[in-house]
Amino acid sequence: MTRAGTRRRCVGGRSAAVGLRSWLAVLVVLLVAVAGAGGAALVVSDAHSAEAARLGALASASTDLVLAASDAGAAGGREAQLARVEEASAAAAALAVGAAERAAVQREAGEARAWVRAVGAAPGGAGVAGAAGASRPGPGAGPVALLTAHQDLVDAVAQEASALHEREEGARSASLAVVGLVLAGALGLTLLLAVRVRRGLVEPLADVAEVLGGLTAGDHDRRAVADRGPAEVRAVARWVNALADQGDLARSAQERAGRLRRLATEVGRLARDPVAPEESLAEALRLLGEGAGVDRAWVRLADDDPVALHASWARPGLPPVSEDLGRHAGELGRWLQEAWDAQSQFVVDDLRAHSEGGESSAGSRDLLARTGARAAVVVPVGAGEAAVGALVVTCHDGPRTWTDEEVALLRSVAADLGRATVVARLLHDSEQLVERLRELDVRKTTFLATVSHELRTPLTSIAGYVELLREGGAGEVSDGVDRMLAVVERNTVRLRVLIEDLLALSKVEDGAPRGVHQPVALGDLVRDVVTQHRGAAGDGGLVLEVEIDLDAELVGALQVHGDAASLRRAVAGLVSNAVKFTPAGGRVWVRARSEDARAVVEVVDTGIGIPEAEQGGLFTRFFRATNASALEVPGAGLGLAIARSVVEHHDGRVLITSVLGEGTTARVELPLPVLSPAG
Repeated sequence: MTRAGTRRRCVGGRSAAVGLRSWLAVLVVLLVAVAGAGGAALVVSDAHSAEAARLGALASASTDLVLAASDAGAAGGREAQLARVEEASAAAAALAVGAAERAAVQREAGEARAWVRAVGAAPGGAGVAGAAGASRPGPGAGPVALLTAHQDLVDAVAQEASALHEREEGARSASLAVVGLVLAGALGLTLLLAVRVRRGLVEPLADVAEVLGGLTAGDHDRRAVADRGPAEVRAVARWVNALADQGDLARSAQERAGRLRRLATEVGRLARDPVAPEESLAEALRLLGEGAGVDRAWVRLADDDPVALHASWARPGLPPVSEDLGRHAGELGRWLQEAWDAQSQFVVDDLRAHSEGGESSAGSRDLLARTGARAAVVVPVGAGEAAVGALVVTCHDGPRTWTDEEVALLRSVAADLGRATVVARLLHDSEQLVERLRELDVRKTTFLATVSHELRTPLTSIAGYVELLREGGAGEVSDGVDRMLAVVERNTVRLRVLIEDLLALSKVEDGAPRGVHQPVALGDLVRDVVTQHRGAAGDGGLVLEVEIDLDAELVGALQVHGDAASLRRAVAGLVSNAVKFTPAGGRVWVRARSEDARAVVEVVDTGIGIPEAEQGGLFTRFFRATNASALEVPGAGLGLAIARSVVEHHDGRVLITSVLGEGTTARVELPLPVLSPAG
């Protein structure tokens, strides 16, 4: 749109506004003319009414003059009659207007005087007394001239009244015609004015209202026509368009901010990827560079960090540059730490102008020399309280004004890189720790196997010789010596059990229990274990009972799939604990039954129980409850750990419930094998 076109539209709009005001002025003038014509008609009508009244009064005065000169006026004598004639003549003369009316009045007055004088000079009329009885002149002698003059005056008055009426009717008709014409003109002008108002005011306002409705409905491309209508309407249209433009800018900024937020989320997700950090970081920089519209982006973390990340991206076609920290790495490192502490960054819209100015640093000049960048942003990357590197983005085509949203995006990415560094360090430390634990576990296993092997051989020899001595193989043994040999034998057994428990626990923790997995009848297994412990129970003064669900055993509901030796050791450990921790006079029940597709073995005792505060460590290796230690009950604290490990390797679980001073219930649940359909 040219300035000339804009000027023509503005002039056209002003002309329309001026024309509208001219039409309004003309309409006002016509309305004033209508009012003036009506007023003039009223004035003319009043004038005609006054003239008609005067003519009527003149005719009445003429009649009074005739009556004064007639016999009716002679009652008071001639002199009085003459006086009345003069009075009537004066009244008529006062009402006469114009030479013709005055001449007619003078003629009639003269005839009236002559008639009165003629009557007074008649025979017998000398003197009032003598004339009283004298006869008057005959009819037609004097009154004819008087009556003729009177009739002429009356006719003249009638003619003038008729002419006045005709003029009044003409004036009224003319006034009505003028008013009608003026009203017709005003009506036409009003219609034309309404059309002009509609075209010049209503339609532009309707267009603005329609545009507002479209903008409200979401049609943000709508704009009002700003060169129609009066200046006020054009101003409203321009303001509407300006507001629409501002709305477009706000929406554009909002969309850009949303896009940058989504970009920050995706880049941050990739930067924090712990699986393939180098590849993910390279992809993150690519997304960052393309999304932010920069030419280069790279990350350099401290080289002495064991998990230092290095990645870069450049727009295709750009030559390679040195992307390290440069010759001024020490200075840059100090600046990065200061910027990290102050939560600031290095943002330069024109790196060349900045380097040429007096405020530039050696680092910024070095960055310009190495990369040839024209605009750059350097954001510190930190982990904890230390700055560990930098995120750098550059533009090479020319200066660039970095927006707050772009700087916030880069800060967010740098923060994610810092968190990724922390995670990488934790993963590195965790891997190192796991590796060390594995080494320790291997050493522990080797140590246990070696120690067990080395201890079992001499213990076997000791046990054999003790047995040989107690049987008299070396001669008769006294009771005192036999008692001492019994103590040696008992402790030898305890050591052998401890060694076997350690070996069993080591095997279980190394993986699935060794042995052949085959169908195991839990009913028979429980009976064997109970039989094995009846001697110890009898020695302790306990009642050991076994309860087997024979119906379940009969239908195979107590048969599981697993390693019989491992399962026997697990159940034996639970029964052994129940026997050891139940005082004399107590009872121990060992039950086997089927529940909900599971085989259940329960060992219930009325023993000393376990303190509630200590029940959380029941399955810890070498765990010993405080009350058990206080009573000096023998044991290594491995039975529950072995039982749980064995049962869990058979996809089962072990549950312990205990009340201090009342007893303990150990429950073993093992899954029953799934039977395939017959046939």
